[in-house]
Amino acid sequence: MTISIGAKQRLADLFMDHAARRLRRQRPEWAEAMMSESTQLDCDDERLRWSSGCAHASYGTPEALHALAYPVALMAGVMLMSAYQWSADESLVTVAVICMIGVLLGLLEPRRSLISGAAIGAVVAAVNGFETLTHLRPAYEIRFHTLLHDAKWTVFIAPAVVACVVGSHAGRLLRSPSGQPS
Repeated sequence: MTISIGAKQRLADLFMDHAARRLRRQRPEWAEAMMSESTQLDCDDERLRWSSGCAHASYGTPEALHALAYPVALMAGVMLMSAYQWSADESLVTVAVICMIGVLLGLLEPRRSLISGAAIGAVVAAVNGFETLTHLRPAYEIRFHTLLHDAKWTVFIAPAVVACVVGSHAGRLLRSPSGQPS
């Protein structure tokens, strides 16, 4: 399958626009250099290869990798908490696990501490709700719950949010050059 010259030009322009838009805020000199180099290429195939490489490179910046780290860590935290909740009954250890995950997420992304806390804290109620709705239970559960019973476990959102906020303050302290909170 061959791509028409006009389509190659439009695709190259789309790639360059995308790369420049992603890089302009954090690396404006990179964006300008990429755009400048692109105008020097005569062949549409070369321009398309160059612009697709620029778009790819725009995702390899430290800022892009950092932006990807938080969603991955949040998903891992929710999955870890879900696995723990499925294998253990509610206890003080549950609060400790929630707090540990919350502090780590707060450290990683201080601006999202409330979202992180709500997500991690709601896991216990969500896992219990899953048990109630599907009638699948872990081995330690000897009786079925009601949804009202499951809803009371949303109380774990409070310690999770507190842990995330503590982590976010620690994260801000660690990131500030003077060691003072920003």
